[in-house]
Amino acid sequence: MKVLAIAMQKGGVGKSTLTRSLAVAASNAGLNVLALDMDAQQSTTQWRDRRTEQLPAVKFSTENDLPKLLEHAEKAGCDLVIIDTPPARSTEAPAAVEAADLVLVPCTPDIEAYEQLPRTARLARTTGKAAAVVLMMAQPNSQSEEKIAREVFKTIGIPMAEAILHRFKVHRDASREGVTAAEMEPGSKAAQEIGALWDWVRAELQLGTSAVVHKKARK
Repeated sequence: MKVLAIAMQKGGVGKSTLTRSLAVAASNAGLNVLALDMDAQQSTTQWRDRRTEQLPAVKFSTENDLPKLLEHAEKAGCDLVIIDTPPARSTEAPAAVEAADLVLVPCTPDIEAYEQLPRTARLARTTGKAAAVVLMMAQPNSQSEEKIAREVFKTIGIPMAEAILHRFKVHRDASREGVTAAEMEPGSKAAQEIGALWDWVRAELQLGTSAVVHKKARK
């Protein structure tokens, strides 16, 4: 079982969108997936409640519950656990990072996010975890935003994931319906970007395909 933590100390950078998108992509790839929502706002849990599909499984978790939930997930044959963490300086994010095999740090192309990025990068370094930043909500066809972001990430010393998730309205529309952009518009540019990011994550974590997919996701 592999654990992927989605962590960034600034809010509004797309942590929940990233969690849901990757969880659905992994589930559609035949993996047994559990998304753990550690944010008190429970955005991912509420998204699950709006969802008609049973998979992927989503559960809310506190810091104290995390070790037991991870243990249960591994015993149940889970292939991948994705942890959605809160933005504030809380104990939940460090606990998730400590448990992770890989930390993804979503970051929007703005100064407020850039200023918070070093703190999350340091958190990953102090725990010895592999980490990569994902550029989120960049304007489509804005090479200047991407160029600046790459320079910032290089200066901070955190590698950048190969795929970028640009700002597309379908991400917001999909959240309202309890789906992801890739489910709402399978052939869209947004769906292609999610697919590319999932391929990169899967390679980084060296994830195979489970022979069994659990159907009782909501219980």
